[in-house]
Amino acid sequence: MANSDSGPKRKFSSEKYKGYYELNDKEPIFTARYLGVTNVDASFQPERAHEISARCVDKLHKNLQDSGKKRKVSLLISTNVSRGLTLTEKGSEKEAYYALCDIAFCSTDVRDESIFSFIADCDGELQCHVFSFKNEESAKAVCMALSNAFSTAHGEWMRKQKREKAKKISRQEITVSPIYA
Repeated sequence: MANSDSGPKRKFSSEKYKGYYELNDKEPIFTARYLGVTNVDASFQPERAHEISARCVDKLHKNLQDSGKKRKVSLLISTNVSRGLTLTEKGSEKEAYYALCDIAFCSTDVRDESIFSFIADCDGELQCHVFSFKNEESAKAVCMALSNAFSTAHGEWMRKQKREKAKKISRQEITVSPIYA
């Protein structure tokens, strides 16, 4: 669930789950159970991302049933490009950062929408990280927060590119303009 003390709150759309989430939380934090990580084939195709993600969820779910270990973690979503998604294990100071530019895909599972996964490039390998939430709305909220963070960061990058281009053009006009006497 997103945690914050300020800002307008919005009620979940489902009557099944009671609760609120932050509407404009700058860096929302969510709590989940970490099911694990698995490598993704090098032949990743974005149009098959849901299918690939579902296979990774199945693989991790089977391994988890055998071991029974689910670690409680918190996920912080940031619009800071280099800090995009921060994964912190509860009771530990260890943090893992996944830059927004390295995240290729995120979604809730098609069969169990309380499961959230994302595919990211980690040290040259594509990995799928899978999390289980208490309800579907929480998993969807994480997915939307990450999507919104990416959109915001991309918009800021585009504005920066536009400003830099305008500065470059104005510098060229200054150096090229003829001097009238």
